[in-house]
Amino acid sequence: MQQFWELLAGLGIFIYAMRVLENGLRGISTRSLRKILRQQTKSPGRGVVIGALTTAFLQSSSLVSLIVVAFVGASILPLQNALGVIFGANLGTTATGWLVTAIGFKLDTENYTLGIIALGSLGYVVSKAGSRYHHRFAILLGIGLLLMGLMWMKSSMAFVGNQVDPALFRDYPLVVYFIAGVIFTALVQSSSATMVIILSGVFAEVIPLTTAAALVVGSDLGTTSTVLLGSLRASNSARRVALAHFTFNLSVGSLTLIFLVPLLALITEVFAIHDPMYALVCFHSTFNLLGVLVFLPFTKAFANWLDRRFRKLPRHRSRLAMAPPNVPEAALSAIHAEAMDLCIKAILLNIRALKVNTPTLLNGSRTSAINEQLSAHSPSYEEQYQDIKTNEEQVLQYSHRLARLTLTPAEQALLSTLLDAVREASYSAKSLKDIRNNLLDLRNQIDSAGLLTEIRNREASLYQALITMLEEPHPEISDEQISRIRAESAESHDQLHQYMANYSRNQHCELSLPTLFNINRELFVSNQSLTDAIALLGTCGDITPAMGNSD
Repeated sequence: MQQFWELLAGLGIFIYAMRVLENGLRGISTRSLRKILRQQTKSPGRGVVIGALTTAFLQSSSLVSLIVVAFVGASILPLQNALGVIFGANLGTTATGWLVTAIGFKLDTENYTLGIIALGSLGYVVSKAGSRYHHRFAILLGIGLLLMGLMWMKSSMAFVGNQVDPALFRDYPLVVYFIAGVIFTALVQSSSATMVIILSGVFAEVIPLTTAAALVVGSDLGTTSTVLLGSLRASNSARRVALAHFTFNLSVGSLTLIFLVPLLALITEVFAIHDPMYALVCFHSTFNLLGVLVFLPFTKAFANWLDRRFRKLPRHRSRLAMAPPNVPEAALSAIHAEAMDLCIKAILLNIRALKVNTPTLLNGSRTSAINEQLSAHSPSYEEQYQDIKTNEEQVLQYSHRLARLTLTPAEQALLSTLLDAVREASYSAKSLKDIRNNLLDLRNQIDSAGLLTEIRNREASLYQALITMLEEPHPEISDEQISRIRAESAESHDQLHQYMANYSRNQHCELSLPTLFNINRELFVSNQSLTDAIALLGTCGDITPAMGNSD
């Protein structure tokens, strides 16, 4: 009984050690990892290489998958290239088996384990939380605990194996062991832990190589349960990545199970690897590599198929929900996209307040999409304005969560600029909302058609220029465009001022001249605020390269 508890304790310590090690590696390399994934995954093939290397280094496919999901949701990383990273991450996880076999089982580390744990734990306790030294001592502690867990599992497995009927691992079809590997890995939420248990059984000569191979294939499919469960209430991008992960592992696992015996013969006879532990880890790497080679030529078609999934679930979801704030690049890209949408929503609301003729204005892809979205819900003016305020509040709350992270000076400056743009866009809508009743009164006036036509024509011209800048930004001429728009807005304000003075003198007008001037003033303030918002977005340029330079 003592050895059984020692086996479980060893497994628990190993799983905990993997988490400590992952947190330490994450603390010293997450920013560099994000930069690599963002800049070096320009094709699915490169994505495979980067996914494999980063996962092998970090010993965490879940961290890599999290960043990939965030980048796909923020449109930083195309789904096709992200698939390459996912395939590569699957291959990178096989490095754990090689390390555990070469160091944990083939070397005598008992004399060093306690010293590593002592140095790591003491340094972890006395170092400042969050510092680089704290993360480095966490890595040391994780390695020490990992070796201790392996040592306990090795010493207890032989005894536990003697208490188990050998037929349990020999007399059942391979598919039974495949399913057992799926279930056990889904329960412990760690394919590395499953691999270590299997290696311990092979080391103690309890589990035959063929059975161990079927269990390993099942563990690869079982590890997808983490991503699948996490995607149930996530964005469409997360669902697609989770489905890609599951489909890849299910397809590769099924084919491997069918050709398991020939693959093992390839390892033992052609590669001449007769040590069962090395044969098992080589088998693990080989079938994952073959799976990548089979899937890679069809990555584009696979991505297109995934794009057609989950189109209606949910009907509408903020980009902020797709980008976790602990991935600053994705978070800032999401805020940028929300700020641009907020500018268009402000324009659409202002158009509604002024009754501007819209056919020539709403022909851009982004503008049309938002207008169709609003039309589908048929909101009232107040609801449309409240939607802008709600979006502004969501961005502000999200940005507060982002600001609590450690951002580079460039990221902090960019966040501040984006928030200023959001506030200016919201203020533009508020300015026209404040005079909406005056505009309604003006429309009810006799002989007001000339003044209203003048206002609408001037505003339509302005909005057309601003929408063009949002839809087709040209950074090299944006300063010139903004200066021209501001000058035209100021000139329009002065001309309307004179037009309103003449209208008040020459027409029977129930609205007082100060009220007309107030309408003109709020129009000018709204236009300036909207222009400022779009000008601020123009200074952000292409967010992704900017973030790359700041790392």
